[in-house]
Amino acid sequence: MIQGCRIQYGYLKRNRRGEQVPAGTGRTSLPSGFPLTRPGRFLAGILLSLLSLSLSPLAWGGPLPTGEHYSPRENLETIDIRALSTARHTIDIAMYAFTDRRISRTLARLARQGVTIRLYRDHLQIRDRNDQSLWLLRQSPRIHIRIKRNSSRNIMHLKAYLVDGRILRTGSANWSPPGEGAFGCRRHPLTCHRGRWQQDNNLFLSNDRKLAEEFQRTFNRLWNRPSNLRHPRETLERLRHRRRRTERDGSRY
Repeated sequence: MIQGCRIQYGYLKRNRRGEQVPAGTGRTSLPSGFPLTRPGRFLAGILLSLLSLSLSPLAWGGPLPTGEHYSPRENLETIDIRALSTARHTIDIAMYAFTDRRISRTLARLARQGVTIRLYRDHLQIRDRNDQSLWLLRQSPRIHIRIKRNSSRNIMHLKAYLVDGRILRTGSANWSPPGEGAFGCRRHPLTCHRGRWQQDNNLFLSNDRKLAEEFQRTFNRLWNRPSNLRHPRETLERLRHRRRRTERDGSRY
């Protein structure tokens, strides 16, 4: 709706008088007197679409969409960023794969705003050349990372986080654009479910207090394992330099 009018199938329909102006009649006017040409009608349609998106709960801080969500039908990245952005004090994260730059930028912004972030990672996945852990460590002293050190079979396979001890996220979706159903959505927002490299994953968001408390106890136990690599920045810096050398001369490491 735009002040009593709406765009419909190529013509402007007035609700108050019931008058219809065909698309080929040149200029007409909105009730406010604003001239509307054919290109103007096209732009107005785009504005209407953007308006409908801006009024969604996710865009303007409405209630979080708790419950089950599935990619690639939904963009789980958007849900994650919305939930993370509610943090005021702490975020505890256990994430197997983490290559999503939009989420890493969100975490960096929150850390600069005073949120303490603990990120628990797997010792194999953190070696991915697109992994965001080292970049995050460079952004803020409020970001802390520990790595599970064990044999290759005993991986840290969780994909979960807890925001301020009250909002719990679990599921099968890693923090990667294909895993979150965001790979195609970034390029084709209206048909993102048809994009390539779209994984079938789920995300469960809950504000249940008992579930949150259980995850907090579990996370604290994982975080405090004696075998963890507790200060990984130096290790990750060395790995980065070795990877660069490998890419430069083609040698293996």
